[in-house]
Amino acid sequence: MLKIEDVTKDIDASWVRAMYENPSEEEMAAGRKALLSGSVGGEMPLQIAKARGASFWDQTGREYIDCTSQAWSLNVGACHPKVMAAVKEQLNYFTHVRTSFETMPRIMLSKSLVGIAPGELKRVNYCLHASNAIEGAMKLAIREKPERKFFVTPWDSFSGRTLAGMGLSYPHPWPFRDYTGHKVRVPQGYCYRCPYEREYPECDLFCVKMMGKFIENAVDGQSVAMIMEPIQASGGMIDFPKPYHQAVRELCDRYDMLLIWDEVQTGFGRLGTMFASDLYDTVPDILVFGKALGGGFPIAGHLSRDGLQGFKSADHSFTFAHFPVSMVASLATLRILEEEKLLERAQQVGMYFTNKLLELKEKYELIGDVRGPGLMLGIEMVLDKKTKEPARKETYEFEREGLKRGVLFGTSKYAGMGNVVKIKPPLVISDAQAEKVMEVFEQIVQVLTPK
Repeated sequence: MLKIEDVTKDIDASWVRAMYENPSEEEMAAGRKALLSGSVGGEMPLQIAKARGASFWDQTGREYIDCTSQAWSLNVGACHPKVMAAVKEQLNYFTHVRTSFETMPRIMLSKSLVGIAPGELKRVNYCLHASNAIEGAMKLAIREKPERKFFVTPWDSFSGRTLAGMGLSYPHPWPFRDYTGHKVRVPQGYCYRCPYEREYPECDLFCVKMMGKFIENAVDGQSVAMIMEPIQASGGMIDFPKPYHQAVRELCDRYDMLLIWDEVQTGFGRLGTMFASDLYDTVPDILVFGKALGGGFPIAGHLSRDGLQGFKSADHSFTFAHFPVSMVASLATLRILEEEKLLERAQQVGMYFTNKLLELKEKYELIGDVRGPGLMLGIEMVLDKKTKEPARKETYEFEREGLKRGVLFGTSKYAGMGNVVKIKPPLVISDAQAEKVMEVFEQIVQVLTPK
């Protein structure tokens, strides 16, 4: 069999290197003008020229520590050598096969995923983007409950940017809301800002009891499913107590609803476990995954419980849904998580960050709350710890101040609506890098704390 090196050795691809090393200002200006961007919160003021591990470099050669894992996708780090080697080897066979045909990457990845999946989640479906995977989970739920139409979703959820996903998410600005019906939003267990102004655990999970009231009184007929993130990421890095998840599971069973968990950000080691389901001892009927599985290559999908109605022909399929290159990259990623003990690493570095952040919380008025297990950390910024007035302006500036100091932090929501700083680096972040992140974090808090 011909190797990829054999068929490409005489092909001149030096234009790729030249594109990075000798860009034309005229071409760059034309490309920027042509792009119709829908990026989150506006463009960042730099161009990435290279990335490795937990770092990336701009065109000037300056290094940055990435505490966003590039939209929370690079759990094994950027350009992990084992992922790159697996992809290179796959190129010796083929790059694309339509979903009608069987391939070994599809067989082996499906076997691997159901092998690590929680409970009886033994069926898997694929696509390339998590927003599509969310819709796939919704379609599967509707197949199971075809006479119903409403989905229940907590406040501050985020389910992607397709029209259906926007309908489940915290309200997106007009005009798309006219096309996003069939959902009922209910107050969630946001303990730092309890919608019912109660305290956990004395509240006895009053919020879950009220969910039942909403299901009984705010929905015309029975609901299809509850769809939620086990930790609300974009909406504010809101984590929930373990008993809350178990109570929601019981609630769904009581009302004969499916429970759909969006583990797009929590899956594949981010919390120090393979899935949030493992951490919270709660198994949904459908678990949506994406982002980190591909090790930098696009892949998403969902795992579903054995016994659910499956899809009918053409219900949910996409041209590149079974992209072999991404599937091989995913197999490599799963190997890396195990071989390099990255789940344990997430626990270790996450504990370091959490302890440091709790120390800073006692020291600075700007830090209202520190939350999140593993390397999925959110720091809620407030102007006053008693009133908990959100420090939105300061949070927006935090990201820019971090870039000045060589660290990219994330923020919640978008367009300046959020007041939570995110620390969610690749699980391969080094101890030295983690220490620098905390040094920079405190420097910025000092700069932004009102005098």
